[in-house]
Amino acid sequence: MFQLIVMILFVSGFTVAQEKQLLCRSDDLDIFYSSCSPGTSTFFFTVKPCSLKVSVWMGFMFWIPKFDITVLTSYTSLWYGGVNSLKWKSVICKGVDDGYSFCGALKGETINTTVRISGAQPTYDQGEYTFVFKAFSGYYKDLALCMNYTFIIKEKLYG
Repeated sequence: MFQLIVMILFVSGFTVAQEKQLLCRSDDLDIFYSSCSPGTSTFFFTVKPCSLKVSVWMGFMFWIPKFDITVLTSYTSLWYGGVNSLKWKSVICKGVDDGYSFCGALKGETINTTVRISGAQPTYDQGEYTFVFKAFSGYYKDLALCMNYTFIIKEKLYG
């Protein structure tokens, strides 16, 4: 029985998500990130400007995938106040006529790209939001990437 308990504690110590790292900080927003991918993943994503007071951001991505990115599907969820307030599945790369330059990248190939992020400015309550992004090679087959982002909104923002 003792060996079983030690084994459970030992294994669980290696499955805990990595420590949060500061991505960016401004007067209205702090963003932290951590990887929830199995093993070590080479991935970095940042945005500029680091503020919810603007509706257009530029995203900068550096990634060395562990799988081919012919078909890339994603599952996204947003948590606020312990409630899953958004669930979204999408196909990012279909294998033909893809809109992103990284679609078609092969395992181990370096992806270094910039993407434009825009949308309406909704109202955000002050508090902590957790954004979980999972990307799969194929149609939700192999977990290629898993990232946790924590947004700390310092003041209520109106769109």
